[in-house]
Amino acid sequence: MYNFSDTFLESVGLSSLPESQKAGFLEYAQDQFETRIGKKMSEGLNEAQLAEFGKIIDNDPETIQRFLNEAGDYKNSSIYQSLLNNGGEDGSADILNNFVTATWLNKNCPNYVQILENVLKELQDEIRSQKDAILENI
Repeated sequence: MYNFSDTFLESVGLSSLPESQKAGFLEYAQDQFETRIGKKMSEGLNEAQLAEFGKIIDNDPETIQRFLNEAGDYKNSSIYQSLLNNGGEDGSADILNNFVTATWLNKNCPNYVQILENVLKELQDEIRSQKDAILENI
């Protein structure tokens, strides 16, 4: 997804936040990002898709295993290989869950990358427009 870090704070003009407040603000930004993505993505999905994706996000073992079984030779897929190349451990729960999530999104919400980019930009623009007020209230 997106890594909320000091780089994000710099991108919105909040690099001068006190260290004691950075973690809390980054957590807030991450929560806002995830909530907004969920709302945007759910607009194009039906109830069955939403239920299935909820199980995937909750790492439901049955759903993950069913999806892996249906995927066939997933270890040779470009998505799985990309996850490995980004530091994933072959066969770990994290890489399997990330593979299933990414594959499901590619199938059911093919424009999710654009949604992520748009939501991130909107959030950054919103925070930038309020940065002076944020900094005054610390």
